[in-house]
Amino acid sequence: MVYVLFFLGTLGILAVARRQYAREVWLAGFFATLLAVTLVGMPLLPVVDMHKFAQPSEEEETYYEIRMVDAAGNELRVDDRATPPVTGTRTSTVAGQLAEGYTDDQRLEMGEFYLANAREHRQAVESGERSVTDRLQPPRYVDDEAWTAAELREYEAFEAIRIYEHTVVYSDDNTAVESNEERLRVTIDPTDGTVTEHEAGR
Repeated sequence: MVYVLFFLGTLGILAVARRQYAREVWLAGFFATLLAVTLVGMPLLPVVDMHKFAQPSEEEETYYEIRMVDAAGNELRVDDRATPPVTGTRTSTVAGQLAEGYTDDQRLEMGEFYLANAREHRQAVESGERSVTDRLQPPRYVDDEAWTAAELREYEAFEAIRIYEHTVVYSDDNTAVESNEERLRVTIDPTDGTVTEHEAGR
């Protein structure tokens, strides 16, 4: 909404650009916001996508990943486009809660939410449909890959989700990844109402 309102506001300012200070105030507000986000060094609401710098990584970092599971047990990393605005680190936060924080009832509820949205998004991808809201989305600044119709043909119907925990260890100078280990934490199957926690190393 902020993305669209920015352009509508810009068009409005152009329409009244001859009025005294209108253009100057708009540009001053824009550059003041850009400067504030830069100086603070972290995303600020509601202009989270104006943040330009990555945070330095800790020596060891843990993040969580959600994968869809089909009837044959094949896994596919969730496409965040299925559950806007939950993307990137927000997806990891939700997955972490699914792995450690939620009750089984909450896990099943969230599992059903992800499955329903993934099935709907899959249908749209396979049919080639794009909604008006999809066309108005700003550019994505997260490291993710969109599902493709060709890729989805390799999978049967989605029936469950799995949560993986990734532990990444960086070099001392923060320029290389020394190790990246993954561990299956939880399988959530709303179709039969089961939640399975997996032991370390399995």
